[in-house]
Formats: sequence, C-alpha cells, structure tokens
Amino acid sequence: MARNDAFLLDGIIDERVENKIPSDRRDEAFEYLAFEQWLKAYDLSSEEILFGSVDGRDDGGIDGFFIFINGHLLMDVEGFSWPRSGSLLEVRIITCKHHDTFKQAPLDNLTASLSELFDFGTPSEDLKGNYSDDVLSCRENLKYAYRKLSPRLSEFNISYAYASRGDTEDIGEAVQARSVQISSITKDFFGNCKVQFNFLGATELIALHRQIPNFSLELRFSEVLSSGERYVLLANLSDYYQFITDNGNLRRYLFDSNVRDYMGLNRVNEDIKTTLEDETSTDFWCLNNGVTILATSASVVGDSINLEDIQIVNGLQTSESIFRYFEAGGTDSAKRSVLIKVIVSQDEDVRDSIIRATNNQTDVELASLHATDKIQRDIEDVFDRSDFFYERKKNYHHNIGNPSSKVITPLYLASGFVNLALKLPQKASNLKSRFMRSDDAYNLVFSDRAPLVVYPIIAEVLKLTDQVLEKFRPRSGVGGERFLKRWRQITSLITVSRLFGKYDFSVQDLSRLDVSLYTPDEIEKTWRFIEARRLSDLSDKRVKGKRYFVELCNEAASEFSISNPERIERAKEFHAHEATTKSTRKRGGRVIDMAFASKVNELLPEQPWKPGVHRKVTKELKCTNNEYFEAVQMLIDEGIRNKQRDGVVYDSEGNVVTFDPERVDPDTMELINE
Repeated sequence: MARNDAFLLDGIIDERVENKIPSDRRDEAFEYLAFEQWLKAYDLSSEEILFGSVDGRDDGGIDGFFIFINGHLLMDVEGFSWPRSGSLLEVRIITCKHHDTFKQAPLDNLTASLSELFDFGTPSEDLKGNYSDDVLSCRENLKYAYRKLSPRLSEFNISYAYASRGDTEDIGEAVQARSVQISSITKDFFGNCKVQFNFLGATELIALHRQIPNFSLELRFSEVLSSGERYVLLANLSDYYQFITDNGNLRRYLFDSNVRDYMGLNRVNEDIKTTLEDETSTDFWCLNNGVTILATSASVVGDSINLEDIQIVNGLQTSESIFRYFEAGGTDSAKRSVLIKVIVSQDEDVRDSIIRATNNQTDVELASLHATDKIQRDIEDVFDRSDFFYERKKNYHHNIGNPSSKVITPLYLASGFVNLALKLPQKASNLKSRFMRSDDAYNLVFSDRAPLVVYPIIAEVLKLTDQVLEKFRPRSGVGGERFLKRWRQITSLITVSRLFGKYDFSVQDLSRLDVSLYTPDEIEKTWRFIEARRLSDLSDKRVKGKRYFVELCNEAASEFSISNPERIERAKEFHAHEATTKSTRKRGGRVIDMAFASKVNELLPEQPWKPGVHRKVTKELKCTNNEYFEAVQMLIDEGIRNKQRDGVVYDSEGNVVTFDPERVDPDTMELINE
C-alpha cells in the first residue's frame, strides 16, 4: 500500500462524517463506504444499502448481508418478481473494521457463524449461537431463495469481503488461513457454488471510490442512418457488449430509466439466447426489436458515435441476454449486429414521454412507470425550492454528486404522508415499495388533491426527527436505519400533534405548518416521553401493531393535552392492494371489530394453517366466510397473526417465518402438486 492511501481514505471519511453519510459516526461512515464501493456494480440506492446492513449486537461477525437474483437485491420475498428460469443467485457478505490492520478475530467470529448459519437443516431456534433478528431474516430469505430457484438455478456465487484501513500486502498467515477456511466451509454446504474472498484495504477502497459511473461513452457501429438528431445504427454484438460493460461488469446505471427487470429465461429471453448461440441463423438484428438509447448530445466521428448522458430506455432483456452470452465465453465470428435507435433530447418532458412510450407494454406494471407521472414531476419541482432533493429516478442525485443525507426517495416521502396525513404510524413504519403497485394506494398518497407544498414539509419533519433520534439510537448498524424506521413515525406524529394541539389536523393544516416551530427541543421532549413509558421496547426490532400506537397516542393526549386522540383509532387501514379499509365493519347485523377478531384468534391453531381451517371457526362462531376472512385480516394488520399464502407464512417485513412441509415442496417453496 502506498504510504498516503490511508491518509486519503481518512479524508474521504472526514467528508462523509461532515455530510452525515450515513451518520456523523466515523465507524459507520467507513462501513457504509465499504458497502457502497464493494457493491458498486449493482448500482444500489441508499435505502437498499441500509437494508443489507445487519451490523449490531449478535451479528455473528457479519456487517452486511446482501442477496441478489439476476442482479436485483432481494428485499421482500413476497413482493419480489421471481424469474421463471435461468436464475443467477449471488450472495455478498462483508465484515468491516475501522482498524489500520487486518485482524484474525473478526474472521474467527465469521467462521463460527457460517458453520451453522449455512446449515439449512437446522431450524433457527436450534442454532447454538446468538443471532439478531436481522441476521436470521437474511438466513431465512437465502433459504427461501435457494429452494425456490433450485430447479432453475443456472449459477450460484457467494463472495466475502473483509474491509479495513489496512494494507492487503501485509496480511498475516493466520488471517489468510481463516479466509481459505471460510471458502472451504461454504463449498462444503454448497457444492456447485463459486466462492470468492476479498480483502479490501485503503488502496482497494480508494481505487473503487475513484470509479465513477460514465454516462459519456463511444459506441462503434457498422451502419448508420440519421435524420437530424435521430440515429438508427447497426452495431456488432461484440461492440455493443463492450459498450454496456466495464471490466466485465454490466453498467447497470445505464438502465435506470428502463422500468423492466430482467426476468430470467422466459420465452422471449430463451429465444434471444437460442439466436445468440446459433451463429448460422439469420442476422440477430432481423429477429430482435433492438435497443433504444436516450442522450443529451451525439456526434458521429468515423465509424463511432459519441454519446452524452446515456440512458438505455428500452432493450434491457436484449442487453442482458447479450451480456450473459459473452460473459459465458460466447463468440461472434459471424459479426452479427444489433439494432439501436438513438434519440437526442435535453427536454425532460420529451425524455419522460419516450421512456413511457417505449416501455408501455402489457407485461409491464404501470406502477413501475410512476417516475414519469405528472405528480412526480410536480413534487420534484416543488422540492427545487427546498433544501432537499427529490429522487424521482433512482440514484439520479447520487450520480451527480448531491449528498445522500439531503436526498428524499418516494418511499421515504410516502411513509411520512401515511403517518402524518393518514394517521397510520404503524403502517408508515412498515411501508414497502410494493404499495405503489396498487393504483388506489398510490393515488391516495401521491394525490393531486393534496397541496404540493405539504411534501417538502413532510420531508423536513422526518429528516429533523431522524437527526434528533440519532443521538438516542444504539451505537451499532450503518446509520441505525432500523431504529429510525421503528420510531421516527410515532415520534414525529406526536410532536406535530402537540404543535397543533390536536390529532385531527388535516393535510391543509399540515401544509401550513410553521416548520420553524418543529425544533430539536420539541422532538426531544416527545422522545423523552416515549422513552419514559416504553423504555423496555426501545431495543425491540419489530414494528408494533396499531393498538400499541393508539395507546401511546392516548397517553400523549393526556400528558400534553392533545385533543381528538380517537382520530388515530379511527384511521382507515392502508393496504398495498386496497387503498382504505374500515377497521370495523358491519355485515348482516354483526360488527367486525377486534372483539370479534379476538374470538376468531382463540379458535385458530398455530400457523401454518391447513386448508379448510376456516370451516371449524365459522361453524363455532356462526359467522360467514367473509366475516371470518375480514377478522383474520384484522389480526394480521394488528401483528397478532402473520400473512399466509399457499402454505408459506410471512412476517410483516415479507420474510418467510415457516411453511407447511406437507403441502410445500422444500426445494421450490411452491405447493406440491396433488
């Protein structure tokens, strides 16, 4: 290692601490930097990086645990778009120490943990080591993915990294031996798995940090037809492969505006693969729709075109199929071509309309196209007059250098709206991106009836709340996102309600909030109240149910003279596939409320339930099937029961809790054909 590399790395960390990326704690800034740089090829957002952080008490020596399927991070097994075939499963596990050397102790801990975490035959409750819920959730997600993908798994890779400020040229023999042992243990559990172990020191981290996304590239072509600033090209497959890759990695950031994920070897992609492998077939471009590229400028020089601000807005399936073909050692002696359309425009409205038009096909969920919605553009415009940046398109502000601490994502903003406008802190704390699949849910949150100015106010309230809670969170985990996720919503709701003197303030009231009154002192006053009454719950890693928050709001109403606490209890339920559902309903004279739901709960067995379990309950309570199912949904909403589908039970985060071995195939996690 060059003598000054550690000095340079410290300078990078200094800047990140100052900008609170992700916090002002030095060890966390280093850890986040290591995650970000090692996973750079996946083009993860800040939320995705924080999701994979499992650092903390009982982490088993694992600081980051990331699972990728066809290059996409697995965050929610229930809402994930699982490929039908041709699946690539990748696992990235990293341990980080802000030390100036590579020490043996962290790898000793990791070795012991992997020896039992990777033994999928042992239930989590029978593991000898103590592991946090975060680590166990990642283990369960990996078990689920491994089983589900096993019939169609084309490649399985596990990569480890040990990051420190040390010198990779000065690693002790004992440390090297531990890394070899970790690789060996992994291969013992997964025979056909490719394993790699990486040491990341100051030199390696600096080198990764200097690799920035290049949106200005040169593409060689064999034929070109142009009309003004519109080009139609034929490029050799090998030249296009070079264009979309960097040192063998797919430039995923070029596809940010392409709304469709690679779906594995479905029928269309299987046809592309077959065509690529048959060099005697008709030229590739004759059988393929090709690729559409947006750019802000283009110039043809000889047999190349130089493009600026590149976004590949259509052709992800084609591009990834070409990438996989050459990555697997494929050749193209016939010099076949791919068809490429290049459209040059600096007008954002024009670019968005092209993105929507080129992706508006029946197999694309409209929710994926929301980035181009007028309401999203309007919110982006109103944020331009605030201190924050609205990330309408993933990683846009990261790529142009704006600090992540000032970036507001749609999901973060939506959670604040669900909390402060809909008065549902428990739903806000659990909100996942899949809620945008429901037009009703999406339109309820991103409503053209809400004053636009309310969105920057919500962002400022949440960010200031996070800033204050940073002082009280445990000193573990990158940025403490899980702690903030559990407590930012209820803390901000009670504080804002205190300022208004009521819980039933409207969206219009919120849009007129004098944010200067929402001070750190006011937030801390609320937190001290919560801390005094819920001290034993502060380390609990699960978001509580609605009743918990209703009771806390009632206590705050008494303590601070806040009127209308019943507004929290009356809040309409918010579902991913149904915008609002009343928490109490009346059917044929029967009120479906928690009292009735509790009777249903007493008659239900432990999950997973067998088919037909409802018959016993409905007979005992003399209720209808609809009344039973509404009561069960109420139990799920309150966190008393878990969601169950096809014999698989999921927790509130979408992680697999358990499954019925008599009904579910342990290899695929799908129902056994009867």
